[in-house]
Amino acid sequence: MNGTTTGRFLFCLCLGVSSLCAAPDVSQFFATYCIDCHGPDKAKGKIRLDTLSPAMKTEKDAELWHRVLESLQFGEMPSDKAKKFPTRAESRMIEGWITTTLAQRGDTIEDKSVEEGYGNLVPHELLFSPKERARTVDVGARIWRISPETLASMLKNAGGGVSRTNPFELDQPHGNFTDYKGKYLLNSIMTEQVAELALRAAESQTADNRHERHIKGMIDRGQTREQALQELLKRHHQTVLRRAPSEKDLERLTALMKRVDDELGEPNGLRAAYASIILTPESIFRYEGTGAVKNETGLTQLTNSELAHALAFALTDRPPEKALLLAFEESQTSTRETLREQAKILLDEHRYAAPRLLQFFQEYFDYEKANDIFKDRQKGHAHWAPALVNDLNQLITHVLEEDRQVFRTLLTTSKFFVHVNSYKDYHSPLAYNLPHDFKPTRNLVSLPKEQRRGVLTHPAWLVAHSGNFDNDPIHRGLWIRKKLLGGNVPDVPITVDAKLPDEPTWTLRKRLEVTEADQCYKCHSKMNPLGLPFEQWDHFGRYQLDEILVSTQERTVAKEDSERLAILDAAEQTAPVVATGAVLNSGVPELDGPITDPFSLIEKLAASEHVEQVFVRHVFRFFMGRNETLGDARTLQDAHQAYVDHDGSMRALVVSLLSSDSFVYRANKSGEAKIDDDTR
Repeated sequence: MNGTTTGRFLFCLCLGVSSLCAAPDVSQFFATYCIDCHGPDKAKGKIRLDTLSPAMKTEKDAELWHRVLESLQFGEMPSDKAKKFPTRAESRMIEGWITTTLAQRGDTIEDKSVEEGYGNLVPHELLFSPKERARTVDVGARIWRISPETLASMLKNAGGGVSRTNPFELDQPHGNFTDYKGKYLLNSIMTEQVAELALRAAESQTADNRHERHIKGMIDRGQTREQALQELLKRHHQTVLRRAPSEKDLERLTALMKRVDDELGEPNGLRAAYASIILTPESIFRYEGTGAVKNETGLTQLTNSELAHALAFALTDRPPEKALLLAFEESQTSTRETLREQAKILLDEHRYAAPRLLQFFQEYFDYEKANDIFKDRQKGHAHWAPALVNDLNQLITHVLEEDRQVFRTLLTTSKFFVHVNSYKDYHSPLAYNLPHDFKPTRNLVSLPKEQRRGVLTHPAWLVAHSGNFDNDPIHRGLWIRKKLLGGNVPDVPITVDAKLPDEPTWTLRKRLEVTEADQCYKCHSKMNPLGLPFEQWDHFGRYQLDEILVSTQERTVAKEDSERLAILDAAEQTAPVVATGAVLNSGVPELDGPITDPFSLIEKLAASEHVEQVFVRHVFRFFMGRNETLGDARTLQDAHQAYVDHDGSMRALVVSLLSSDSFVYRANKSGEAKIDDDTR
């Protein structure tokens, strides 16, 4: 026998069961990829897979099979040090077998691919495979809470003006996308605040009896007072909810108005009716898929009104204006063509469309959290994060206006904006390694390509993905793994104390050696080598050739500890920066390999079609408010092709997504689709 055959024979023999050997692909997989590290000669993590029963009869066995399944899904196994790596198709075959076997014993397998932050679990190579284009949309109708911007707009339309308070603004954490389906709840405190704002808006509409002037005008034209009041309710309903009230709506509002007026007197009834319009569920939550129009595949098509609302919310974060509603009602073209046409109009003309595109990149690169990162003051450099964030906002806005090769440009450009209003007070140019006498300009500044190339070298991104006192190669690498490579890394186990040694005389690279233990490095191998090249910049975002080991502040703090001060005084103050790294076990062979410096990594990623497709996946999640499923394969492929055909146009990409089947149709079921057996 050869080595592989022998390993497989011993594996089956040790198991002492025939069920696994009856599935030769499964036994071959474990013999080839697993037993070297988890077998009789070596048991990493004290885990032996050669003695694990595939029958899964005991809870202990089932628990271990659960761990194996998650390790395969997240790419933890085999580790980056393995001699051989399975293809994704091979891994999916084993994942399917484990899932099926666990289900047969009554174990429920959580499908994390539909959860926020886990979209990358959906196989990339299948989503962009031409063979998968025949799939249809497999996600049902959804409901989720409106955004803070939408609430503010609705209250303004209702007559409340621009409110200083917005209860929904308190519930927007960093990370992933804020508009993810089902992410936000409406709790009792928020309900009280919204009710108070609704009453305030209603009172403003009836203040100084201004409504009486409208009523008098309608009475003068021959209407009764009751008819005039109903007309006011219709107008307010149309203004707030963007649709005319049904007979049932009008009956409910009229009855409420009369009942309150009888008890409290006019115009309290009208105020109550106005407020109740704001407090209806459809004004607080986004509904879709209520229409009954079905296509030949049995999918439900959103109604014209629903499509108008969905498009407006997607591109402006505001309810649809009258022109958009009329465009859908009166359109003589196909639904898809109407969507394309109206999406282009919104992108070209609506004042909130450009900020919405910028918002995607703010959340995608996640650089606004730089404002929340505390930094110690340093001599000669006064850190001011808002200026850096504003610089990057300006750069992204400029690239979006050019709208050519948007993604590649943002990853590779050496032309930056330097905030012209901050340099005098906050020494902003120092963050870019510019001299103190830098002349202010509103134009792009060309920085040396050997120092800056793209958003990942921008001070705002570097600060956002750093700590208060150090760089953070772990989280920088995690961002690259998830956002550019489309990979997965499990959450930190609650039993792990994720801290680096507090050794100020060590380089950060040396302090990270603690993560190279077997139980840690299976995850850290996916992050550290990607983040370490960005040690080329310090935690203020400044380009550096030497890493500062012992700062003046550390010596000052240690003055009262003579022993510690002696250690710091004897230590080297700086050490040369080592900015090498690697792309390991990414699942994309042409991307794997050593990295000599951050710029070679950036150029490799920017030139990759795979990375560009992963970017398209993130754009999909932002504008659809959910993770992609295999039923979105055609949508994603068409969107990527539109981006390529239009020279890297972000607008063409977004228009393609917002006129796709994934935007128009909903499956006639609830929940999300799972990966099925025919995807092997």
